[in-house]
Amino acid sequence: MDFIIEYAGNHPLLFGGLILMFVVVFVYEMRVARLKGTDVAPAEAVALINEGAQPVDVRSSAQFEKGHILDARNIPQGELEQQQAALEKLQDRGILLYCDTGSSAPKAAQKLQSLGLKGVKTLRGGLNAWRAENLPVFAGRKQRKKKASS
Repeated sequence: MDFIIEYAGNHPLLFGGLILMFVVVFVYEMRVARLKGTDVAPAEAVALINEGAQPVDVRSSAQFEKGHILDARNIPQGELEQQQAALEKLQDRGILLYCDTGSSAPKAAQKLQSLGLKGVKTLRGGLNAWRAENLPVFAGRKQRKKKASS
């Protein structure tokens, strides 16, 4: 233990850099651990959607119209708080948030979780990962037609 104190005294910049790197790695790992379990791969997302989870696209309306998951709702990230009541109705079914690359959906999920919503998942890799798995993407605002009841 004495040699560590001696080394720190002789090389304060190197030792300070080492401590800083430990702190950075620790903070990063804590952040990853907090998000663990909330992101799902495209195949898992398909299973969640088949079980009734509602896909929610947090991109802009223009991006949504260029391509989205079937039956997805478009709620841009800046409008999540205004749509809280609508999202609360969906939380029992599950909510699957996605964006283009999977970078902004986790932030949106954290925001929703801080508002008290449960059952929020994110699509790992976003719509790009969805497309990479050759899963269907739909353009425009059309929704799946509901069967007419007689």
